[in-house]
Amino acid sequence: MSKEYYLFVDGQKVVVTKEIYQAYWKMENREKYLRQLDKKYQLLCFSDLDHDGNFEDNLVDTSVDVEKLVEAKTRIEALYEALAVLNNEEREIINALYFDEQTTRAVANKRGLHQTTLLRKRNRILKKLREILEEKI
Repeated sequence: MSKEYYLFVDGQKVVVTKEIYQAYWKMENREKYLRQLDKKYQLLCFSDLDHDGNFEDNLVDTSVDVEKLVEAKTRIEALYEALAVLNNEEREIINALYFDEQTTRAVANKRGLHQTTLLRKRNRILKKLREILEEKI
């Protein structure tokens, strides 16, 4: 006697083949797994779905201020344009201090300068960058 497989459809017990039964439960288990991941990583709350299963209206992230993001991106682009105006020595000093996060002492030693001389150069470069950025903005 072969085993009988069935699923419930609208409250009715329906006999199905083994392949359909396995495919159905494979899909159900996959969906359950994805819901667990969504819940774990707070990607999508299934309670936010409307009665049709749509969630497009719930994808709006109100915690992000798009205007501030655009403004920050614009300022960063302006900064990189201003950095491009600097000569090689000035750019290397700024890169070492602010992008590579080296100490003033390390940069001064590497360049064979006294630390106060490097600080004066840094201040002149920053003033120059400030002036360039003020012209752009």
